[in-house]
Formats: sequence, C-alpha cells, structure tokens
Amino acid sequence: MKIVIISGTPGTGKTTISKMVSEINNAQVISLNQMALSDEYITKYDKKRETQVIDTDKLIQYIIELIKNFQQSSESILIIEGHFADIIPNEYFDITILLRCEPYELMKRLESRGYLKEKIIENVQSEILGNCANYLLQKSLSIPIYEIDTSTSSFNEISEKIIKIINGNKIDDDLILGKIDWLEELFQKDKIGDFFD
Repeated sequence: MKIVIISGTPGTGKTTISKMVSEINNAQVISLNQMALSDEYITKYDKKRETQVIDTDKLIQYIIELIKNFQQSSESILIIEGHFADIIPNEYFDITILLRCEPYELMKRLESRGYLKEKIIENVQSEILGNCANYLLQKSLSIPIYEIDTSTSSFNEISEKIIKIINGNKIDDDLILGKIDWLEELFQKDKIGDFFD
C-alpha cells in the first residue's frame, strides 16, 4: 500500500496526470481542490484573489479519516493531488511528487483556463519562486521529493515517470528536487521583469 502526494502550482497538470496514473495503476485519487470547494470547508470568498478561503484544519481531519479508511481497505495506491497537498501530515504519505512548469508555458495554460491577469501573475510568480517546493521542504520529510517538469513532455511520458517512482523502479537523479530553477533561468536571460515589477 502506498500513499502518493502530487503537488504543484495550478496549471502544472496535477489533476490530469493523477487521473492518467490512476487509470493505469488502478489507484484511487483524492482531489484536494475539489474537496475544498465543497460548502462544508469554505469559510469565505476572497474577491481580490478570486479564491475561496477554506477551513484547513477541518479539511485535514477529514483527509486523515479518508487515509485511515484507505489503509484498512484492499486498495494498493492512493493519490492525493492539489497545490496545497503539503497540508497532509508527514506520517500519512509515502511518496512526494512535485510537478513544475516553465513560466511562459504556465502563463499560456492559465490564460486558456480564463484566469484573470492578476491571478495568472500570482500563480506564475509562485511557480518561479518555487513556493510549492518550499512548503514541502519546510516539512523536513524523511522521504525524497521528486520533481517533474511538465512544460514540454506529454502527459503520457510524465505518467510513466510517476508510475516508475510509485513502483520503486530506479529513478534518474534529475527527478530529485533541486534541478529546476526558473528564477535563475529568467535571471540569465534577463527576463525577470516579464513577471516581477
């Protein structure tokens, strides 16, 4: 039995890839974003950021109960996906995968979703600064954090990499967290001003 966290900035492919992996590996998937948007966990709406504010403590308790039920079942793989998957306590998951996306490509993806410009910039800045990675690093995990660039690879290729990780196959060193640095890349190309004032 394995519990897998798939995190990353909105637009990096978490939901689509989690679904593909679940279909191939017959895994269960919990979407934190979908769950959090139920009326039960929403406390208010932040108009400026165009987002719901959720009761994370209440959501965490519910997720822990779901995980415990999963551990009692005959299912072998549970995937928990969401950009705030770092809220899950360390003892409740076995594998951590972070999806990343090149800033210009991420901007295109978020534009195609109809996000307002302010929300797009906020999310792209978050990706450039590696916020999701930082949140996971702050957890001081005893397990490796795998990092996959979804910018140009097909979702099939990414799903295959994730299945190899889940199955415990030998993993390329370039999938260990720390190989992707959008900030440095933008700095080298003198493009930081495209995203930051």
